[in-house]
Amino acid sequence: MPYKADHAFSLLTRARDLGRLGHAYLITGPREARLEDFAARTLGLVSQARHEVLDDWAQEGAVILRPQSKSRRISVGEHADEPGSMRYLERMIHRTVTPGQHKMGVLVDAERMTTQAQNAFLKTLEEPPARTLLLLLSSHPEQLLTTILSRVIEMPLMPPAGVREFDEHEQKLLAVLAQIASRSTGSIGAALGLKTDFQAVLEEMKEGIEEEIEGEFEKEQEHYAQTTDGAWLKQREEEVSARIQATYLHRRDSLMDLLLAWMGDVARIQAGAPNLDLPDYRAHTGRLASQWTPETVMKRLRALRQLEQHLHTNVNEGLALEVAFIQAFGR
Repeated sequence: MPYKADHAFSLLTRARDLGRLGHAYLITGPREARLEDFAARTLGLVSQARHEVLDDWAQEGAVILRPQSKSRRISVGEHADEPGSMRYLERMIHRTVTPGQHKMGVLVDAERMTTQAQNAFLKTLEEPPARTLLLLLSSHPEQLLTTILSRVIEMPLMPPAGVREFDEHEQKLLAVLAQIASRSTGSIGAALGLKTDFQAVLEEMKEGIEEEIEGEFEKEQEHYAQTTDGAWLKQREEEVSARIQATYLHRRDSLMDLLLAWMGDVARIQAGAPNLDLPDYRAHTGRLASQWTPETVMKRLRALRQLEQHLHTNVNEGLALEVAFIQAFGR
């Protein structure tokens, strides 16, 4: 469950005061959640210094890694003196510091680490030096190795109210949902029409993910074609396939969250709640709140929540969508 930034910070502060602050945290959330601002604030838990801008922490000895070059990747690096590389981070984290000081490292867009960089980073996660605080910032944590995910404490953040932005696929889903109030609902045909529109957004999204990740892989192939063997290529093909699937599932979850937020706003309006997840769409959800009974809205919410659960199993996606949309909008 995502936290508001102030609540998440209070949890970390309490952990520090109790002597239970972890050595590695994965700070996740959409871009509007301002992960870098939260990281800058968090570093202040182990330092007397205070900086609102993350990069300003470099003057306190913190190592800030960001994706480099045109490929926007965090690489292992050729040597330990190469700033911005994983080897540089490892050297700086293992350096000797003044007693009482913490060693601090932040990986911005951590999912942009190459597989080699992630494997190298595992060594630091498994055996971190004393008084170390590592922060991984990521809007797509599903692209990280499971071995890394198992060794960090995730702190998911939600964006501040009223500042959420939507990517192109979320905007298309919102456009579909905005039409519900003017459509005829309550029939199998209408429900299947909504399901078709939703599935079209999913398919377009997956095609975009495949194009982006496979394009990066093609550039990587050109670079390593003359220096690696077929075993490397096969391994990377499997990794790319897994990354495409993981990215798709993560973004599909985001669309499901949006669908649930929309239906949840209908229920909130009926209950007279002052705050909505999607305040800019109040006119649309308000019309549905006036058209549907509270019992109907609860039934629709239950169907969508069940769909969300089913999509985390091995169920056939198309069949799960069809059954759920009929249950949610076909009666």
